Amino acid sequence: MKYAVIICPKCGKAKGIETRKKTTTCPCGREIRLKRGIFKFMTDSPSELADLVARVNAALHGIEPMPKEKKRKRRDSYAAMVEGTAAIKDPLERLHVIAAELTKSKSEFDLDDLRRVLSIIGQDDPERMLARLLEGGVVFESSPGKFKAT
Repeated sequence: MKYAVIICPKCGKAKGIETRKKTTTCPCGREIRLKRGIFKFMTDSPSELADLVARVNAALHGIEPMPKEKKRKRRDSYAAMVEGTAAIKDPLERLHVIAAELTKSKSEFDLDDLRRVLSIIGQDDPERMLARLLEGGVVFESSPGKFKAT
């Protein structure tokens, strides 16, 4: 789960929030619509979030300097594909879904794309996996060295 610090536009105090939510209510009563662009200080840790909120509030009152912005890092698109298939137990079915996602995002994919995805999963033989996908009719070679999901 991702967390962020926002500043209430009504009372000016910092508040910790979960980034997946669409709204939050400040203790002053103001309902705040959350937009991804307003997140300045981000973390994965609830305890770090509490520390950030305290430090931002102290900075707003002139007690200490404002902490450096910690924005969310963009996830690798390959990691996102793998994460989305984590619940699929059958390895061939999982690769089928990954091949479909690669085709959807890149139009065609190559052995290097498959290698990057498989390294995230913990597999180290993309040639063998590609052969299995081709044999199973899951992918086809659309041009030399380029593949698409069926």
